[in-house]
Amino acid sequence: MLNTCLDDGVATITLDRPDRLNALSWELMDQIREAIESLGHDPATRVLVITGTGRAFSAGLDLADLVSQGKGLAREVVDGMARSVDPMCAAILEAPVPVVAAVNGLCAGGAVGLALLADVTVATRSAYFLVPQMTSLGIVPDVGITWALARHAGRARAMGMALLGDRITAEQARDWGLIWSCVDDDRFREEVRDIARRLAELEPTGGVPATRELVAAGQAAPPAAQLAAERAHQRALFLGPGPADRIDHFLNRSNNRSTQPSGEPRTS
Repeated sequence: MLNTCLDDGVATITLDRPDRLNALSWELMDQIREAIESLGHDPATRVLVITGTGRAFSAGLDLADLVSQGKGLAREVVDGMARSVDPMCAAILEAPVPVVAAVNGLCAGGAVGLALLADVTVATRSAYFLVPQMTSLGIVPDVGITWALARHAGRARAMGMALLGDRITAEQARDWGLIWSCVDDDRFREEVRDIARRLAELEPTGGVPATRELVAAGQAAPPAAQLAAERAHQRALFLGPGPADRIDHFLNRSNNRSTQPSGEPRTS
């Protein structure tokens, strides 16, 4: 159901149920959470990438898995959300390293939440996003969709996606601020590798979780409270060696450049 690999600081988590369009069973969501927690706390991991096998990122919650449990649907859904959905979402939001969602195709239902909770979301140009819970089942969007949609795209687009169930192309998603970028299909893997490599070069100082927390809080916090929160995080980070070392390196590099004769190339 799930494949993982770690290569040069980049840990890739691949949903591997192509015959089910990588639908999210309770077991698969548990495996995603376990992989994020395990790989995310491995000192060798600098960035996590979540993607899918085949023509879909994921088709969302596996309804066949729900029916097969033999419980009442209401009880199974509530129990499963508390047991599997919420911990998986928390693992993404609390990961100590950046999380990239590489949306390689169809992204529907709860998988939209999985993709949008990541720190950076990249999609193939042929990918699309679909929130069909209301139109198909008469239930609310879940897996963090209502939280992410409103913050990324605003209330009007969030309500339109949730109530109308329209297919949103990768280009629309990018233009609406739902994702970072959409890329031609033949360049997708290369683009994901480049983004992962750049994120892997970030200093492991705790700045990623702090930035994630500040950006989330900044959606609603008044300016004074946000400035105070930024100040508190800066103080905590500057108490560690990372920022000081980076500043020394930057100043030394700048000084070396300024002392070069004007006719010589300045190299980094």
